Amino acid sequence: MNSTDKRLNEMNRLSDMGHFPAIVNAGATLNILLTITITWWLQPRHPQTYAPMVWISLVLFFNLLPVVMLRMSITPSTTYPRLSEMDFIRDQHKFSDWVYLAASANMTFWVLAAWAVFSVSHTAPRLIAMLVVAFVATFSPVLLRTARRPRRRA
Repeated sequence: MNSTDKRLNEMNRLSDMGHFPAIVNAGATLNILLTITITWWLQPRHPQTYAPMVWISLVLFFNLLPVVMLRMSITPSTTYPRLSEMDFIRDQHKFSDWVYLAASANMTFWVLAAWAVFSVSHTAPRLIAMLVVAFVATFSPVLLRTARRPRRRA
């Protein structure tokens, strides 16, 4: 099946995420950038070795709680939009289950990477560098899609 024809519950490849509307990617990117910024603020205040694991647990809990709550409303008549028609708020709970595992692993990576970087150097330039790298990596599906579009000739 062509990715452009897939519905949210039919996703079976990471590359399917490249077909989300830009606003969906922007929401996910903003979530990661905000989490990295809060990690930067928290890291020097909590030097305990277990602190990153507690922070990851809280982040994943608050990211997955709305999904769990909204999934209680899924019925056999629930409709699933095509990937390109997804709405970030209305449809966030309609993905295939593995997508939440992948998103949780991605968030865990960014929290641990940020915590490690900020443990070595807790400076504003380091935070900005981390945010730029995370932005480019997370928003890359939209950036690549935009770069691949053929230019119109006047």
